[in-house]
Amino acid sequence: MPNYPTGVKITKVEQVTVEIDQPAIGCNSRATEIHQPHPNGKWNERIIRIHTNDGTLGWGTGSWGTTTAEKAEGVLNQNPFDLLNPEAGVLEEFRGLENALWDTIGKILGKPAYQLIGGDVFSNELPAYDSTIYFNDLLYETKTEGLERIENDVKSSLANGFTACKMKIGRGSYLMERKAGLQRDIELVQLARSTAGEGFDILVDANNGYTYDEVITFLNETSNCDVFWIEEMFEEEVELYRNLKAFIQEKGLKTLIADGETRTRDPLEFYDPFFEAGVIDVIQHDMKGLGVTGWRRLADMAAAHSVQCAPHNWGSLLGFYLSLQFGKTIPHFLYGEVATLTSDVIDTSNYAFTGGAFTVPDTPGLGLELDEDVYDDRYAGKEDWQIG
Repeated sequence: MPNYPTGVKITKVEQVTVEIDQPAIGCNSRATEIHQPHPNGKWNERIIRIHTNDGTLGWGTGSWGTTTAEKAEGVLNQNPFDLLNPEAGVLEEFRGLENALWDTIGKILGKPAYQLIGGDVFSNELPAYDSTIYFNDLLYETKTEGLERIENDVKSSLANGFTACKMKIGRGSYLMERKAGLQRDIELVQLARSTAGEGFDILVDANNGYTYDEVITFLNETSNCDVFWIEEMFEEEVELYRNLKAFIQEKGLKTLIADGETRTRDPLEFYDPFFEAGVIDVIQHDMKGLGVTGWRRLADMAAAHSVQCAPHNWGSLLGFYLSLQFGKTIPHFLYGEVATLTSDVIDTSNYAFTGGAFTVPDTPGLGLELDEDVYDDRYAGKEDWQIG
């Protein structure tokens, strides 16, 4: 990065685990038994904080695996701009600090992170979907009560301003008898469409819980529901995907094939044969796990094959907003994934949400604020580790 400040040095790095409030999130197709989710459930999110000699405090969620104090020691007394060059990304050995580094250099330069992540800005109305519709129907003694719960979940998405939701399917994997579970999946997608009406995108995610034949049955039975995408219906296999793509086209459906969430740790080349075969429409690697540096490379690979990008985000408040900063810099960003998480120490109010889309602020760094009073009261002195 040319003409960056040369006198800035990193003086301290620390990791702290903060508490995140989460709504009552339930099970997916990998669950072997249904549990009543706790309405006051909590996540933990690790935050990296970087201090510099000019008084800057940059922070963000960890990425690229677990960051340790030993790994972070290498950045002490270094200029942060030597570690994160927008032309090449982050040096691999410091990828665990990447998100905090984007915030740090943005604050030093007085620029939002997206201006440093990419050279162009393509949109500031970034659509997002509600990803909190799980197997809540199975929490009730009667089917009627269960159907009413899913109907209310869809109504809640609409009331909260979303124009899209994602529904978990795959009840027949463990939680119901196979055929009955498939039929319940179909019935609930039909219910969601009749509840939401037209102009509302319905996405479904099987977490690899379907067979190929079950996918065909599902698509046939929901052909009047205009399912927007099917996600991770079964384990990735090029020929099966080729057959599935052909069926969708022959059926005259507009449904997209989405995949990639569980392959974040695999080399990105894993998807080359899928891209080359034209059988994936949307790539979904995890935003927090892959980080901006990895996602920039993946987005270039996807663009070469007209594949759209919808970064996966689950269980991370900060990962979602990072995906929006990144999303502004690519023309083929499709959707962000919202898990409706909140925190008393993290202020996200700079990001506006209207009409089912988010507006990214022009505030320096990642556009999030850390409430230092809450931090001092609840977390100061309780950091996981500190160096410097």
